[in-house]
Amino acid sequence: MLDLAPVKRFLGLLSVFVLTLSCGGAESGKLVIRLGHIGFPESPFDHGARKFKELLEARFPERVEVRIFGSGQLGEDKEMLEGLRLGTLEMHVPSSVLHSVEPMFGVFDLAFLVQDRGQIERIAEGPMGERFRQKLLEHDLVLLGFWENGFRMITNNVRPVVRPEDLEGIKIRTPKDPERVKLFKAFGANPTSMSFGEVFSALKQGVIDGQENPFSQIVPARFHEVQKYLSVSRHVYSPAYPLMSQQFFESLDEDIQVAIREVAEEVGRFHREFGKKEDARYRIMLEDELEITEIDFEAFAAKAGPLYEEFNERYGPELVETIRSYRSKSDN
Repeated sequence: MLDLAPVKRFLGLLSVFVLTLSCGGAESGKLVIRLGHIGFPESPFDHGARKFKELLEARFPERVEVRIFGSGQLGEDKEMLEGLRLGTLEMHVPSSVLHSVEPMFGVFDLAFLVQDRGQIERIAEGPMGERFRQKLLEHDLVLLGFWENGFRMITNNVRPVVRPEDLEGIKIRTPKDPERVKLFKAFGANPTSMSFGEVFSALKQGVIDGQENPFSQIVPARFHEVQKYLSVSRHVYSPAYPLMSQQFFESLDEDIQVAIREVAEEVGRFHREFGKKEDARYRIMLEDELEITEIDFEAFAAKAGPLYEEFNERYGPELVETIRSYRSKSDN
């Protein structure tokens, strides 16, 4: 079979380059910040990007314009990350793929480590968040905050999934994330990596049996229209990471730098509160569309245990234990 990945990569980079030529801010005299993401309309990425645009433009109505390119218009996450490095894109909001840049972010692929949004709030706005920011500076990237993709759920067309053995033989799509692939192999599934934009058609055509995403991605992407069963697993919480290149960020006026950081943090708080409400709303909506089950948490957690051991061997137990210590007393 012909490998189209290099072609798609080239087209993604080409689209970013063309936008560089066509979307400059010189004609308006404003600083133009192009923000790219892969989310569909009404997804967490879309809501976060629009909130960021609203708040930042309100501070600098005559100086700054944010132009949003969602739904993978500029290519996949890896193409947009490359655009940051090349200086052909000002801002990008990836999620799971960021660990391919800095492996330490793979901690967020450990199953059931993050159990509530208060835990993420304490990570984002405390010393641990600063530790992640400093780590990305080693890659010439500025992490502006912690936004939300959300708590991931499992859907499929084969059978209800309650225990790990129910996943046996089920072909589950995961992001292009080796850690997520390892996780679903540990759960007993047959994971396959695939671009987000290809998932709906792959489910519809039976190329894959299922997928795993937050409620707030499942519904905007219409996955519920081509799936039968949903397991409320909350197996991983995926942050979203608003990024700029260090070179671009440091080229900005200081007052704009300060405002971008403050607005990005505000969007993070908005995202987490909004995500909590969206989870409740979409859960109710999906009850009429899918057969919904709760997982056996202890059984799944036991299968994920060896991946913690592997991560701790690479990074030491301190990172995991610190993140675990930020859990709320009660789940949100």
